[in-house]
Amino acid sequence: MQTIIITTDFSESSLNAAKYGAALAKPLGVGHIILYHSYDNAPLATEVPVAEMDTPLAHEGSLLALEIVEEALKQVLGDAANVSIELVANGSPLVFGVQQLAEQHRAALVVAGATGKSSLERMLIGSSAVGLASDHKVPLLIVPKEARFTPIEKVVFACDLKQVSHTTPVAEIGIWLERLRAKLLVLHVALEGKRFNPDLIPEQYTMHSLLDGFDPEYHYTESDDIADEIEDFAEDHNAGLIITIPKSYGFFERLFHRSVSKRLIKASEIPLLLLRERGSV
Repeated sequence: MQTIIITTDFSESSLNAAKYGAALAKPLGVGHIILYHSYDNAPLATEVPVAEMDTPLAHEGSLLALEIVEEALKQVLGDAANVSIELVANGSPLVFGVQQLAEQHRAALVVAGATGKSSLERMLIGSSAVGLASDHKVPLLIVPKEARFTPIEKVVFACDLKQVSHTTPVAEIGIWLERLRAKLLVLHVALEGKRFNPDLIPEQYTMHSLLDGFDPEYHYTESDDIADEIEDFAEDHNAGLIITIPKSYGFFERLFHRSVSKRLIKASEIPLLLLRERGSV
């Protein structure tokens, strides 16, 4: 995992996410961090032309602010002198700017804060984060405002047992487990009363065949609120990371559009990693 992109809008939440991303650099084997700020203040989706904000003054001011964040990241990195930091600022819409950088540098991960201001907050609470994680094929790590980095010993993979062989990103999960040296907990949450659906049995066998090599624990529960159950499970098992696929469960949409989900993002200390579907490019 050579290059990661860390987005920042200079809010307290995004600064925390940036520090968290920098702390992950060593265990993940990151050699290059792109610290990116978009100073585009236009709404993410509009039919009305908006004046371009890409002015020399905005660019210079953004770079100066990025230098301050860079110093904070250097303190986190400490003696990890082999990790370089590149500062990038432009007036592109945030999602488009991240997409371009990811393609140019073949970035393996995008790190963003769970809450923020201006376009970053709209990006995360709207549908654009789903685009970052799926349409642009870039894994997205969402760091809650209260999250503080500690060695990650347990990882929860929340799966929905649908088309398991086609969707489960086995290789990427394996990379994270190996580099974090973490234990895998596989969790399937069924809606209340649907836990014993016989159609899920073949998918369970497939899931075991794909993931048994990681020596995981398997957990099957049910709840009338899947997002809330995943959060509670991760907290009860002292997990340091939740992994899911954006299309899985509709979990991602639940996280950002329901009141309990907003509580999860604002109050939880567990980062959420959205991975690509297996075989996606």
